[in-house]
Amino acid sequence: MAKYHTAFYSVFKERFDKRREKLKEELKLAKSDRRKDFIKSEIKEMKSLRDLLKEMDEQMGTKSHCPNCGHKLSIIL
Repeated sequence: MAKYHTAFYSVFKERFDKRREKLKEELKLAKSDRRKDFIKSEIKEMKSLRDLLKEMDEQMGTKSHCPNCGHKLSIIL
């Protein structure tokens, strides 16, 4: 796992949320009106941001494990 500068976590989170909203708006359109290339590129970018945010969460220690089953849990501050 690479070390990330976690000060920019909120910036990446905000970018991720904005892209999610844009994608939701695009998916509300009729199927014939959707821009397929836009949707594919947004999903690809969102996946990379999601993975980056997960790694930053682990590095910052905001992820924890369930004491019963061992699954990863998000701690909301």
